[in-house]
This record gives sequence, C-alpha cells and structure tokens, in this order.
Amino acid sequence: MRSYDMCVNSCCCFLGKYAKAEECPFCHEVRYNHAGKARRTFQYTPLIPQLCALLQNREMVTNLRYRRLAERLYCPGVIQDVFDAEHYRRLRQTVLDETTGYHFFDDDDDLALGLSTDGVSLFKRRRRGQSTAWPIIIINYNLHPSIRTRLENVICVGVIPGPRQCKDLNSFLIPLLDELLELKGALDTPPATPPPAPPSHEIHASHVVLRAFLIILFGDIPAISKLLMMKGHNAILPCRLCYIQGVLCRLAKSSVYYVPLTRPGDPPIIVPPEQLVMRTHELFLAHYDALEALQTQTARKRLGQAFGINSRPVFSRLKSIDLAICAPYDAMHLLFENLVPNMIRHWTGGFKGLDQGTGDYEIPGNEWAEVGRLTARAGKTIPSAFVGTLPNIAEDEILYKAEGYSFFFQYIAPVVLEGRLPDKYYEHFLLMREIFILALQFELTFDDLDQLQQMINTWIAQYEEYYYQYDPARLPTCPLTIHALLHLPHYIRTSGPLWTSWAFVMERFCGHILPAVKNRIRPYGHLDNYVQRRAQMQAVSLKYELPSLAKPRINYTYAHGAKFSSRERMYPDFNTVILGAPVYRNVEVTPQLMNQLGKYFGLVYSEELRLNGQAIRARIVTDSMLGYGRFRLTGDGDRFRIAALIEDNRDARDNSFVRYELLPDANASLPDASDVMVRRVHYGQLLNIYYVEFITDVE
Repeated sequence: MRSYDMCVNSCCCFLGKYAKAEECPFCHEVRYNHAGKARRTFQYTPLIPQLCALLQNREMVTNLRYRRLAERLYCPGVIQDVFDAEHYRRLRQTVLDETTGYHFFDDDDDLALGLSTDGVSLFKRRRRGQSTAWPIIIINYNLHPSIRTRLENVICVGVIPGPRQCKDLNSFLIPLLDELLELKGALDTPPATPPPAPPSHEIHASHVVLRAFLIILFGDIPAISKLLMMKGHNAILPCRLCYIQGVLCRLAKSSVYYVPLTRPGDPPIIVPPEQLVMRTHELFLAHYDALEALQTQTARKRLGQAFGINSRPVFSRLKSIDLAICAPYDAMHLLFENLVPNMIRHWTGGFKGLDQGTGDYEIPGNEWAEVGRLTARAGKTIPSAFVGTLPNIAEDEILYKAEGYSFFFQYIAPVVLEGRLPDKYYEHFLLMREIFILALQFELTFDDLDQLQQMINTWIAQYEEYYYQYDPARLPTCPLTIHALLHLPHYIRTSGPLWTSWAFVMERFCGHILPAVKNRIRPYGHLDNYVQRRAQMQAVSLKYELPSLAKPRINYTYAHGAKFSSRERMYPDFNTVILGAPVYRNVEVTPQLMNQLGKYFGLVYSEELRLNGQAIRARIVTDSMLGYGRFRLTGDGDRFRIAALIEDNRDARDNSFVRYELLPDANASLPDASDVMVRRVHYGQLLNIYYVEFITDVE
C-alpha cells in the first residue's frame, strides 16, 4: 500500500498539478501540520501486483483466455461483448509500438480493463454527503461474463475517503494512471506454478508478458462527470456524447438546464435526433488545448461552460481511451433508478410538483393502492432468481431499488396498468418496455440497433407530446436522463452491450465493504485496512490455489460439468436435472399414480413395443421407485419444489409452478392427415417428482 498526501477535507490529492502545493486549492486548508507531516493521506493499493497474482494461478490463467475465444467467435455486425464493439475492433487495428509494429491486444494474454467508482454513504444518520467514500474498482473483461463481476474477481485499488465529496477526483487517480502507462509496455511476470506432472493438454507457460489496457469507464452520471472532468447534468451542454444545448428553467429555489428536443419558442425549435452534433475524441482534445491556452480563470470558466468541460482528465493520456465513447450511460441508473421511478411519479401525480397539464395520465389513488396490493401478492409465486422481495409499491416504494423497479416495469406493470392508464399512455409505456427488453439482450445485431434507435426516437417524441406538452413551465419533465436514452444504441455499437458496463457490480461492492467499518471514529482507516488485506489474501489464495479461507461444510461432487452436494442426485441418463432432498424411499403406488405412469409410458413406448395399457403398467418397476422433493436444472438453471414443501406463509416463495411446452399434433382429429406438430405453452403446479425404472426388454 502506498500513501499520498491529500486535503484534510477530501478536496484533492497532492499529486500531479497539486504536487508542490502547500495548501488545498479549493478550501485553502494547509497540507502539513506543525511537525511537517501530512495532515491526511490517501491509501492506494497498487494494481500491478494484483494483476500479477492472477497469473500465478493455473485455473485463473485458463479463465483469462476468454478474450481469445471471443476473438475467434467474432462475427461482423453482431454485438455480444465489448470485444465485438467498434472501439475494441479499432484498437485491434491501432499500432501501439511503432518500432515493433505491435497492435493493441496482439498478445492473447493482454488484459482489457474497466474502471468504476461511486460514492457510498457509510452512516445512514449523517447529513447527506457528509459520510461519503468513493471505492475505485477494476473489472477484468478477459474473464467470461458469468464470472467477471463476482466479488472475488473485482480488484479494488483504493477508497477515496470523505467525509465530503472530492472536488478533483482525477488527482486521486494519478497513481493508477502511472501504473496503466507502465502496463502498456511489456512486464515480465513469473509463470503459474506447474503441477507435479502436468497433462499435455493443460495450459502452462514458462514465461508470461503482462500488458493491460483500460478501455471502459462506467458509473452513474455524477461519477462519470467527475472522471471525465465535465460540468455534469446541470450544465449548458450536459450530455457527454453530443452538443445539445440545455434550456434554462428558473425554479423557485434554483435554475436548472433541461434538454427537450422541442425547444420553447414561437414557433418551437425542433432538433431531430439524427441531426445532433456528436462529440469526438479529437474535439475533446481540441477543447482541452483551447482551455489551457487561456491566461485568466474567468476566460477558462467561460469557455469551459461553452464546451461543458472543466479541465483535461488524467485518462486522456491513455491511447486506449476514446473520451467520446469510453463512458457509456449506465443502464442501471439511467433506466431502473431514474426513468422507472420518474414515470411512476408522473402516473401518481408526484413529479416535481407538476400536475398532468392538458394530459390525462394520472392514476387515481385508490387504483394505485390496488396496484400496490397486487404487486405485493405477486411476489409469492415469482422465483427469487428473478427478483428479491417485491414490497407494496404504493405504500413502500422507498424500499425499491434497481432490481425491483426493473422487474416491476417489465413484468408486473403490463398487467396491473392495463385499464388503469388511458390507452395512448399505456401503449407508450409498452413501447418503453419493448425498448428495455431489446436493449438488454445478450446479443444484438446492427439491424437490432437500428430498430432500437427508431423505437427510442418514437418514444421520446411521444413522451414530449404527452408529458412535456411543449410547455416551458413543464421543462422539468425533460431531464438529461430522458435525452440520454437517444444514445444507448450508439454506445452499444461502439462500446458493447449495456450489461457489460452497468453499475450493479459497483453497488454490490459498495455494500460488500460497508461491514468493514466498525466504528465512527476511524471509518476510513478501517476501509483502507480492509482493501489492503483483501488484496493480500486474494494474492495468497491465487498463488497457493486456496479457494477460500474456510473449508466448505458441504461436500460437493462434480459430474457432467455440474456441481451437486451429497444430498443431491444426478442420474447419468438425465444429466440436465439434479434431484434434491427430501428423498421418499417408500413411495405409495396408488391406482391413480399407476394409471398416470401408464399413460406416460404408453405415449413413449406403445408404438415401439406394441403393448396395451395393462402390459405397459406391468413393466413399471415399483420396488425401485423413489420420490424427491425438489429439482434444479444444471448450468445455474431454475429451481423447483413440490407443492407439499411450500410453507403456508404469506411471505414464503412458492416455486412449485412451472412453465412447459408440448408439441401436439394439429391434425389429431383427422385420422388420415399427416402429423403437424405445433408448439403449445402450458403452466402447471409441481405435485411430485418420481424416479421410475421401466423394462423395455424382458429378455
């Protein structure tokens, strides 16, 4: 861990342009105490040793080869991961070293990294912004998407301490920048320790060259504004991808810039989405040069407002960063924590003190109360893998987070809002739901992105007609979070799918480090110690192949690529299903059960064996029948329990309901017609699970 002097009020770190400062340039607090020592320090946990530790583990070295697989599977016109996006493909054609002709990511071991940060409040009862810490985490895109955001694979290089928010976040990133500049060269690292007798097919290198490149920054709008040194969402030019100019709205206590596509005027000025002037990396650099060429602070401030920037960000020195597209709008905050709750406030009459104007979209209070009751009741039969607790959204919306808003908007609202929202507003809502579903797909083609762009353009035009109503007094209905929707297809095309850069992992990490704070006296020291020890233990675990500090209490078995415990059973002939406890060894075979089994085996074997119903039932071995209480599908699939195991509790989850598909013959009523199979979706409740042996050959 390295220590760097910082402002006692968390304004900045005394590095870079502040390296020789004797006092904070923001609050003017002195840097040193009377003994000549720094009054406060920022603790940085170096990145390079943590990356080197990854290469000490044979399994991790194998996992890091995912980027090589993604390269082989690359299909032009299809976006499946960051490695299919235009920015990465452009880097692959960009020469990094003129002397050797080396391009970005020419080596299979080169690492693609993402960076995220966000403010987290350590204590709930402190004033807003007075107990803030900013973790800085690194995401390794060389890992498969299924494991790259697991907490054990998240690298933390430090926590910017509070209690106040920093004024210059970039000053705390200079140690990281220095390491990233070093990592663009070739660092020799020792190889992973080989096993005593490694199989010939197993990956083992005698020499590993470490290179790593930062390609993506992600976080909410305030965090990215700090990272890119931009004015932010309340600026004249608030958008980080285009030059749309905000419209000033003077409110009772403040003045705010909003960004409608139809600007107030006589006549109104309409800005078509396709005519927005886009920012580019070269324009960003030109703006910084122009800003730095000015001699006075007043002139720099005026020009900065015209461009929507404050100063040059430190990551502009990295050739792997394209300032115009490196920071996609975060779907978690943009969609689930801004758009969805804002639409709910529109419908319930609580949006920024505005009424419905000339519209008719507000839902009566008693109707919204019923929506809340239906939502709370629906949670009982929704698998926990889909969403956590769904509180009454009418009474306890404060308990909703991004996950709950997402599920409500996509799966609950289409049912409960039908007939409660007037038709045109309901159709408008359904269009946004379709936008959600398409935008969050794991795989998107360029045709899909063109369709998505058209859908968003239509939705925003209708939104301004229905909610903004082209009334200057209703400008607050057009914040930056509405405008930003226009740029989602562009970011997917240039930077990768939205799920590769949403902030769920950042929020999860913030929650993960909170228990490290043991008291209010030295909370930031506790966080620093935790981050350091976490990095040390991760390195030790990787080097010595220790999966965890504690021995697992469950003995797992591995077969057919699946992991299951001693209380679970997989039959080789059914290797996609894992059966679980309780196990019923004395199954009561009733006439009803025997008839049901006979009908099933009759459908499967009647033509093959040419047997009647009685003969079919005679071949069912009842002595070896077993019953099970639950099953799950392999590959992190769904989990189900039989109905008898569901607790009679209003808060208990009921995962006994299943959706299944059958292929009946459409011509079943026509004996002479050929079979035409049609797919039919059915729903039912899981009553019992049986393992049954059937004799197909009596010889």
